[in-house]
Amino acid sequence: MAFLFVSMPVGGAEDFLLSASKYLPAEIDARFVCLRNLGVLGEEAKQAGLPIEVVSVFPTKRMNPLSMLRLARWFRENGIQVVHAQSYHDQLFGVIAAKLAGIRSIVHQQKTFLELKGRKGFFMRHIYRWADHVIALSEETRRDLIAAFALDPKEVSVVPNAIDPAVFRPVENRDAVRSRLGLDPKKFLAGSVASLHPTKNHQATIGAMSLLAKRGAALPKFLLFGEGQDRPALEKGIADHHLGEHLILAGRKRPVAPWLQSLDLFVLASHWEGQPLALLQALDCQIPILASRIEGNTALLTDKHPGLFEPTDHASYADLLERAIADKDFRRSLFEFQEKLPRPSLPTLSLQLAELYGRLATKV
Repeated sequence: MAFLFVSMPVGGAEDFLLSASKYLPAEIDARFVCLRNLGVLGEEAKQAGLPIEVVSVFPTKRMNPLSMLRLARWFRENGIQVVHAQSYHDQLFGVIAAKLAGIRSIVHQQKTFLELKGRKGFFMRHIYRWADHVIALSEETRRDLIAAFALDPKEVSVVPNAIDPAVFRPVENRDAVRSRLGLDPKKFLAGSVASLHPTKNHQATIGAMSLLAKRGAALPKFLLFGEGQDRPALEKGIADHHLGEHLILAGRKRPVAPWLQSLDLFVLASHWEGQPLALLQALDCQIPILASRIEGNTALLTDKHPGLFEPTDHASYADLLERAIADKDFRRSLFEFQEKLPRPSLPTLSLQLAELYGRLATKV
């Protein structure tokens, strides 16, 4: 089977399938296929010896129908029986090429389509109806997709995100982890793992930290792990509020697990999330969490989590941050609440995927 991507940057969909592939049964020959270039995670996967290659049928943003034929031929020549695609362009290529090759296709969707306009809307309606199976991240999204695309409910399943328990786990000696990373073992350390993109709402962290500074409250060392288009605006905001010693754009860290394990507090302030792997990673590393009260976060943490704030309410965010820094009992209450939350099992979900792949591969 083929996991299909345009490229493999650092992202949740790519991380999930790379991790899930480790737990697939040996009889499933899974390959990672990139239509443009490998990307950061693709390069890592190649170096790790995973079966990954570039089939360059989409080198630019211009689409060529002949590329669908080339990809279909590659599927046939390499004995691919099932294609699994996660985002718009690899779904478009994957589903059409699979039809041409006479094989099965799966589309994997993280959110509901509220508006389907223009050319993209036209293609999305057809892609989801042509696909042999649709995977949603939650039961709510499953219901919405069935309604939006008039899908057969029997061919729409739920596979939530999960993370690799062998990688993301608590550590006994956080000071030792910090020392290896060059971090101060005694400093209160907060952090977030998210791309530097407006939807991730890092401006709220600047706002909350600025409010703490104006109050004369203790400021943590706050590390933002990630890269993206919002870096110049964030750099300006940090400089304007004189937060350079406290709020650090730490860049992309690979592997990210030890950096997470070094934290006293994890924060995710996003305006929108599908089902954030970063929260799952923090949960499994047993890090207390503050998060924005949005659907993607509350689906995992529940709306009763004591560390939630409205994404545009910088004052409430600052209040929670100040309390988390000063009050060990509050951090303990966050941890105790989180330990009671159900967590999806990646090995179990991988077996669920394997059953689906096997069923589709033998479907007449």
